[in-house]
Amino acid sequence: MSQSKEEKRKAVLKAASDVLLEYGPQKTTLDDIAKRAGMAKTSLYYYFKDKHEIIRAIIRSDMDQLLDILTKAVDDVHTAEEKMYALGEARYRFISERAQRANKKIISEFRSLEGIFEAEREHYLQLHKQLIEGILRQGIRSGELKPIEDIELVSLIMVSSMFGCDQAFMFYDQRDRLLEGMKRMTKIFFAGLRESQ
Repeated sequence: MSQSKEEKRKAVLKAASDVLLEYGPQKTTLDDIAKRAGMAKTSLYYYFKDKHEIIRAIIRSDMDQLLDILTKAVDDVHTAEEKMYALGEARYRFISERAQRANKKIISEFRSLEGIFEAEREHYLQLHKQLIEGILRQGIRSGELKPIEDIELVSLIMVSSMFGCDQAFMFYDQRDRLLEGMKRMTKIFFAGLRESQ
């Protein structure tokens, strides 16, 4: 039974992801990707116009998967503070797992891809911000948190601090210590947002 176009596209992305993590985006060629995917290089053009489009698709796929994981983690707990802990931990575990699949030089290459990584990162920053805004709004509605004057700004600061930790998640060897530090940071942050008892 032959694969659908979408199944073949996913197979190409899986092969491309493996090759890119092995060789890095600078050294990986379309020939390498096609060979790993078990197809001719010209067949790749049926699915993607160039290597950058493949990289964008991989980043989008990973970020979509991360957002699904974060949403599930947030939905599985009740209070706003628990939701922020769950979001931070799920994000941390996802990024750490991805970072273990490639060496530091290759990760840095991905982060420095002009025009590719930044646009995708901005898009997902906004989606993360919306998720955090939802958590804060729920905390306010439930009475767990006091009203926040500029919830959009507070959400942006929280998500920016999370995104700022990405580098540490990828390169800092004491991952459990880092996760504990993030939990403490969330606790301090929520102490300032909590309704006085």
